[in-house]
Amino acid sequence: MKSDTRILIIGAGAFGTSTALALAQRSYTDITVLDPHALPSVDAAATDISKVIRSDYNEPLYARLGLEAIAQWRSDPLFQDLYHVPGWILSAREKSVPFVEGSVRTAQRMGVQVERLEKNEVRRRWPLVTGDLEGWNANVWNPMAGWAEAGEALRRVGVAAQRSGCRFVSGEKGRVVELVYGEDGTCKGARTADGTAYVADVVVMAAGAWTPGLLDCKGQLTAKGHSVIHIQMGEEEAKRYEKLPIMDNLELGYVFPPNKDRKFKMAHGQFVVNTMASPKTAVMTSLPHTFVEHPEDDLPPVLQRAMRANLRKILPELADRPFCFTRLCWDVDTADRHFLVAPHPEHKGLFLATGGSAHGFKFLPVLGKYIADLLEGKLEDGIRKSWDWRPGQVVEKRDLAHMDDELELRDLVGWRGSKKERLTIRQARL
Repeated sequence: MKSDTRILIIGAGAFGTSTALALAQRSYTDITVLDPHALPSVDAAATDISKVIRSDYNEPLYARLGLEAIAQWRSDPLFQDLYHVPGWILSAREKSVPFVEGSVRTAQRMGVQVERLEKNEVRRRWPLVTGDLEGWNANVWNPMAGWAEAGEALRRVGVAAQRSGCRFVSGEKGRVVELVYGEDGTCKGARTADGTAYVADVVVMAAGAWTPGLLDCKGQLTAKGHSVIHIQMGEEEAKRYEKLPIMDNLELGYVFPPNKDRKFKMAHGQFVVNTMASPKTAVMTSLPHTFVEHPEDDLPPVLQRAMRANLRKILPELADRPFCFTRLCWDVDTADRHFLVAPHPEHKGLFLATGGSAHGFKFLPVLGKYIADLLEGKLEDGIRKSWDWRPGQVVEKRDLAHMDDELELRDLVGWRGSKKERLTIRQARL
């Protein structure tokens, strides 16, 4: 590519924003990023109060990239004061035990010190953990792991890209509704909701969970919603829990220590899908249903009950506390959980940079570098093969994280309009 190549990036999440900064740092001068929301894009999977930063993987590629990213989280001034290291406990009940065991083997080969812990040892080291830890059957402690203030980190990367000359467009002018193709199938750009047409030489589809709604990905991507809740803590209470490690059971969910705003976060280990025909491609696929676009909706009660039950196994005193925030956080999975960072085989000029598969954010400091390498034709062969276009792939899922079957959102009850109803009842009582 030449320095003045017109580059259009669709999506301002971790993949798109990190790519914009990496390309600007390589002296590309015509970079436009489109997203419905201003920085940090509120519906991006990366925009959150906290995300795990770790290198625990059974796949050596991501363990290696995780260590590289951790070094940047620690040293890059861009992320100063955003990375916190309480350590984390990785665990599984049954289906995800092979992933945990594989992560231990990978860590040992790479010289990362991890430690297996029995339930009683977890409770002894962290007396705050008073639950019975039912289902926490394979526990591994990694003191190097931590969490980042994710939304602020994403915002800083975006601002750095802007200062380096990138143009970010939001609102209806940034909401892509279709890609634009030439007669020969070459991707020429994109059209947004207000009718604006953006012309480009290179189009990078980094729209995360929204990708399958804009492009027929031949079944390679599935948008999945991850249930997230926050509990507001008081000052003394937050101080008491600040030494809590991140605790992640791949089948029961994970908890974080409270952030600077005294918000305690928990996420659920079982995801939801929202299957329907894409209005653009007519392909049956899963499409995001967010509370930003649908503020009247809430987490299905069955998921809220499951999260409270799981929290009771760790910190029973918090299990019945009110939730001050709920979210369906949408990311997009591949079958093998490898990213999809590749040129489109049929549309010249179109590249995909997506497939975060619930683990992409942690690589924010280094991810853009590898995507930029792909665009420049110099991505190393091993990574290129892992991230290539791969429709119809048959995957042995035994060693993957998050093995529970997804729930279909339309089959769950009590969530449509439930937030609006609860607020109406509360206001009436007042």
